[in-house]
Amino acid sequence: MQKPISVMIHHTGVSHKLNSDQFMANNSYHEKKWHFKSSLGFYLGYTYEISRRGYVRQARAHGERTAACYQKDLNSGQCVHIALDGNFEIENPAPNEIYALRDLLRLLVACFNIKKPAIFFHRQFSNTKCPGKNMDLRFIRSLIDIKKA
Repeated sequence: MQKPISVMIHHTGVSHKLNSDQFMANNSYHEKKWHFKSSLGFYLGYTYEISRRGYVRQARAHGERTAACYQKDLNSGQCVHIALDGNFEIENPAPNEIYALRDLLRLLVACFNIKKPAIFFHRQFSNTKCPGKNMDLRFIRSLIDIKKA
């Protein structure tokens, strides 16, 4: 397995109103679509998924092949893929999702020495709006800044 060198942010594209915790539904959908199981026993194509309540679930080991973005070999394990539940074209991420994303990004940056420019949105590599117009890359990258008191 490769050491991750980047992070890509996604949204699931399913509104919080329809399903506020989408992990199992997405796992089933990805099982039917791609049918390859991770070493952790899931079919979900992302490394992590974060629910509206801020619950973080890991579906794939770091460095393990994903099914989240095939462009530029970004499924090879060199990229950690994080999906937040929701459709951020029509709604905003929940505060708990953002707090959980912040904590996860800080952990990944510390563990793998990932730099801010290596945090991407899916739409930068694919013809998609993912993770939606209500997500701002500069803001997401700023989440890894740890202010010293």
